[in-house]
Amino acid sequence: MALLAWAWLLALALLGEGEATLAVGKKASDPPVDNPGRGGEARALHCCRAPAPHSLALACDAAPGDKIVAVPYAVYGAASEGSAACGQERDPQCGASVRDAIATECVGKRVCALKAEDFKNACPDSEGELRVRWVCRSDNGPPLDRLPAPSLPPFPLRANGSIIVDAKGQRVKMVGVTWGGFHIKGVPGGLDEAPIEQIARVTRELGFNVVRFTFSAQDVIENPIVEEARVLANPRLKNKRALEILDEVISTLAEAGLMVWLDFHMFDSDWCCSSQDCSGLWFNERYSFETYVSMWRSLARRYADTPALVGVGLKNEPRPVCTGKHSDLISCNVSDLYELAGGRSLIFGENEEEEECVWPAWGSGPEVLQYRPAMERVGGEILAENNNLLIGVSGLVYSQYLTEVAFDPVKLPKQNLVYEAHEYSWYRNYAAKGVFDVDHDPEGAWQRLSELLDNNWGYILRNGIAPVFVSEWGMSHSWEEHDNESRWFRLFRRYMHEGPLAEQGGLDWAYWQLTSVQIGGTKRSEGAEENFGILTGVGRPQPLTPTSPRSEAWAPAEARCLSEPGRAQPPQGRAQAGQGFPMYARLRQGEALQGMHGVFCIARAPHWHV
Repeated sequence: MALLAWAWLLALALLGEGEATLAVGKKASDPPVDNPGRGGEARALHCCRAPAPHSLALACDAAPGDKIVAVPYAVYGAASEGSAACGQERDPQCGASVRDAIATECVGKRVCALKAEDFKNACPDSEGELRVRWVCRSDNGPPLDRLPAPSLPPFPLRANGSIIVDAKGQRVKMVGVTWGGFHIKGVPGGLDEAPIEQIARVTRELGFNVVRFTFSAQDVIENPIVEEARVLANPRLKNKRALEILDEVISTLAEAGLMVWLDFHMFDSDWCCSSQDCSGLWFNERYSFETYVSMWRSLARRYADTPALVGVGLKNEPRPVCTGKHSDLISCNVSDLYELAGGRSLIFGENEEEEECVWPAWGSGPEVLQYRPAMERVGGEILAENNNLLIGVSGLVYSQYLTEVAFDPVKLPKQNLVYEAHEYSWYRNYAAKGVFDVDHDPEGAWQRLSELLDNNWGYILRNGIAPVFVSEWGMSHSWEEHDNESRWFRLFRRYMHEGPLAEQGGLDWAYWQLTSVQIGGTKRSEGAEENFGILTGVGRPQPLTPTSPRSEAWAPAEARCLSEPGRAQPPQGRAQAGQGFPMYARLRQGEALQGMHGVFCIARAPHWHV
């Protein structure tokens, strides 16, 4: 599966084993071989593709005795021809079968590293790619003894001062990642390329303990049958409705030892977030506030007996809504609300001269635009269905500001209440010689950012008012090349460790996001690279960093640790599977997050696919 960064760790351990020269066949691929499971049941598929000159690795990792047992399909050809749809492949006109060569090289191995460019003679004049589908012993052989999944904490979780604790009163530090896509297409990204169990297992192995799962009101309420193409690697999900797939996702994540945090991301299914997408408030022209409440009650009721669903984010990034057309399917008209608000921003007092925009207010102004009372209402309705849930209430202005909690807190049970904040580099300017210039004034920049974040939401933690879950933060794949982004990360990483919860192990957080292939949406290109994703993307490998040219693609990884002073340092050089730091070099290019140990590492290494 091209989405599994787990291959980084295993493949790096293979780098010293040399390179194989594989022969290219002379004819198109034979018809794909079916992959029946035990008892004839259709089993999940393993698929991968990568263009030259990038590398990939096939892996079978469900159990210690797992291995590659067959390669039903392998073709190198023009990337623009045929189809790489998992299990429904169509050969390109320019290309050739390489199935026998790859089967000879890979069958019997647990991990098999390949280079697409070894087969480029099959189609030398086009941009070519290698497409492979393989079968694991665990798919259709005798049952294997699988490694036990990490245990979940004793439930339910509770808010206790500034931290989250389990049923025994021990802190549960949220170390999460957002798995997006459901809020756009009614299905999370990646199920067309890898078994859901493998995605869950790798996510847990990377050190995460919670998955933040985004959804839209449209997909929950309409509950459509999901397109087959979205779940090709998971045949059992064929013809399932959106909520049935959500059921499978939550149960599979729980079986892998992962908690789940449901996040209401959009009303209309689409990419988030802007002032034109009609989802900045808790209602729009198509979905009333009562519909929003009813939707949340139905979800709380549906998962009332699912303890691994530990919390819910009531409203992602409250923000302005402006009159206008967002897409062919989505448009907003807030003229009446704009007049009700006096034709001005309720937060900043700015007159919107070119657009009709309305802002949510915390607890003042027209009642219909008051955010805190609305969240209290829906939070109370959810707790009436399931009082074991944590209720997440985001800050205003794209989840940046929780300043009014100091004098007007959300009135929900303290044991259930968690505030949410987001933090990104574009929230402020980190230019050289500016107030956050960490290059020339590191201590001054740190002090100023610390004071700003403390004022926005950190004071809630410092004063023990409630937990704050930083439910989104992240960096682009090329963050080291951008001064603003790299300066921000150096400062925010320090705040996460040395800020309000320094003595308790650092902040609770969830990284944006898991997969690295865009699933669609307005101003998005389906199949293109998701520039913030952690797991590698099919056919969209990350270019190597400028310090690691392509010619050095098979060299051992270089790494440097960004941990705070006094923390243990990961070993230099090659990462060895199962040794030392469990997340070291597992994540792609830069965002290695050893959140369980409070360590952030940057790994520069070849880009591997599994």
